[in-house]
Amino acid sequence: MDKAIVFSSHYDEARIQRIIGKDPVWTLLNQQSARQYPLLQKESNIKFHTGAGCLYVNPAGSDTYLEQIKPQADQFDLACRQFEHAEALHESFPDFHFPEPAKAAFESSPSGYINPRLLIKAQLILFERNGGVMIDHIASELSYEENYIQITTLSGNIYKAKKVLLSPGAFINFLNLVRNKLALTLKSETTIWANVSAEEAQRLSKLPSLLYEIDIPEYRNIYLIQPVQYPDGKYYLKMGGNLPADIYFDNLKDVQDWFRSGDSDANLKNLKDALIKIMPAVKVEGFVTKRCIVSFTKHGKPYIGALNNDGLFVAAGGNGYSAMCSDALGRIASHLLTEGVFPEEYPAESFQPILANHEDEKYPE
Repeated sequence: MDKAIVFSSHYDEARIQRIIGKDPVWTLLNQQSARQYPLLQKESNIKFHTGAGCLYVNPAGSDTYLEQIKPQADQFDLACRQFEHAEALHESFPDFHFPEPAKAAFESSPSGYINPRLLIKAQLILFERNGGVMIDHIASELSYEENYIQITTLSGNIYKAKKVLLSPGAFINFLNLVRNKLALTLKSETTIWANVSAEEAQRLSKLPSLLYEIDIPEYRNIYLIQPVQYPDGKYYLKMGGNLPADIYFDNLKDVQDWFRSGDSDANLKNLKDALIKIMPAVKVEGFVTKRCIVSFTKHGKPYIGALNNDGLFVAAGGNGYSAMCSDALGRIASHLLTEGVFPEEYPAESFQPILANHEDEKYPE
């Protein structure tokens, strides 16, 4: 029986990387993170980034994101190709199928995808090389003494620190880590993994990552990544999205139940149908589903900042976009702890932590 207390998403080898985000703050986060990848890969000798490109498509035509791509591309000196109809899209990306009104934008490398576990491994190698110390225990409680914070772990170990940065993802409001809960909405996420042969994976090896802003009753906001080889030796094309059966959580037990035994297979049919409509020619040998959680903040950007005057800081609330810009988010948080201010290019109000109140409901997307 699984005795895990906290979980870190699913057994994952691929997350989408794009550069032009929903607004200039997200774009700067993405751009700064991607600029660090070559150095991280070289210094750690770990390859975690693939510049396959990223394609954003709205099947119904233009939207606010597509309308603001060119101004952002100009502002950040980025290249982006825009498509005004599905015929041109099919000519450039014949493995995808989109309806005629579709409009799209394509970013080439460094957009594409990252291996999140290898990214973290590379970062930790450099962290230790530069004098950092890792303690692999689960923090279960924080308490405040006269001039330090005491951290107690599930195993009973106690650590003391002048400053503490909390970044436990969707679990930040659980256990005894914060006195006052953050305004976060937690939503289940189901991904489907399509097992393909090595030959099919090779055929699709130039496929860009896809963000498909479809909005129909069966599914919304599809994302897709080309087949990637996993540690079990198999190749999986990964796809996910928002679904009618998604669950909202407000307690630790329900979150744990979802990760341990949630019925993600209830979403299999909808996701299979979506994949076949997007890629009708793909040759799949089998399907599995995996479970994770997305945490949404009230203002739509991560919470980074001080929670009190006692040395407790927080970095939480990815809104579904933080994997691709985690390196920059970490730099901002560490800069705040060590220097007492945000990096000058980021306004502190963009990341202001917001505490929950009983009137708060759900605010995804």
